[in-house]
Amino acid sequence: MSKYIPVPESTLKILSIGFHVPGVDLRSYNPSRLLGSDEIWEQIAGLFLACELGDSSALRRIPAIMKGSDAYLVWRAVTNLAGLASTLGFVKDVFKPFEKDGSGSEYFMATALGLTLDPDAIRMLLTLHNDASDEETRYQIERELSYLLEDTNGPISRGADESIESEDEDTVHVINREEYFRKVGDALSLMLGQLPGPNTPILGGKVFDVVKLARQLLERVGGAAPEIGRVHRHRLIFEAATGVNCAAFFDSPVKLNSLQATAILETFLESDDVRKFVPRQRYFFGHPIGD
Repeated sequence: MSKYIPVPESTLKILSIGFHVPGVDLRSYNPSRLLGSDEIWEQIAGLFLACELGDSSALRRIPAIMKGSDAYLVWRAVTNLAGLASTLGFVKDVFKPFEKDGSGSEYFMATALGLTLDPDAIRMLLTLHNDASDEETRYQIERELSYLLEDTNGPISRGADESIESEDEDTVHVINREEYFRKVGDALSLMLGQLPGPNTPILGGKVFDVVKLARQLLERVGGAAPEIGRVHRHRLIFEAATGVNCAAFFDSPVKLNSLQATAILETFLESDDVRKFVPRQRYFFGHPIGD
């Protein structure tokens, strides 16, 4: 660009739920200039752009961005990027400075772990669940476990049974983790026995495959009960892997636009782009992750 035009923060906040900014062509910007900005959302846009162009080294800036802001949307944006554009080992390194510091990082770490699609994340999620003291973190962990191990809402998504016991004037919530962890362990063992080898990415209890995900998502958005939370997650993974703009999937966070979603997915499936993606491989905007 001959002239640098700042992007409004309110516009860039869409990066907390996706990878395309309406009305803004991020590729017309220099990622280094965005990364050097004093504005945190421009820095985040620089991270997204650098990764889109194949430079994953920019991800090392994520911990500094997290330390510089306690805003939920900031953490959500970089958490999604960390999980979708990197590996399990990198996610562990990102969150290490925040371990048990009271920042509430466990909620976001659970999301990032789930987005890596790594089977080894499941044991880590169970450890987080065992240590979780607040219900929102616990529920998020249960959602992540379900996304990895179930292709539809089931016993894992329903979470651990809870009961309330009163001791004098105190109310105690009792979480039946033993039974829940057994269900997760059984599902994990069954899945691992079907995987072709180590380091195989998974989604819904099966080997991850971008093209199969697109077909499954197409069927889901056209169904009578699409499970909106799962559509959001699968859309995010599909958009990150392919770079296809999926912003039109939803008219609002809870209102699915089935016609638009169907058109986007059918266009992808009928294109030559499907040949770029192979089973057992994660991608970010078409760039293989882990290579």
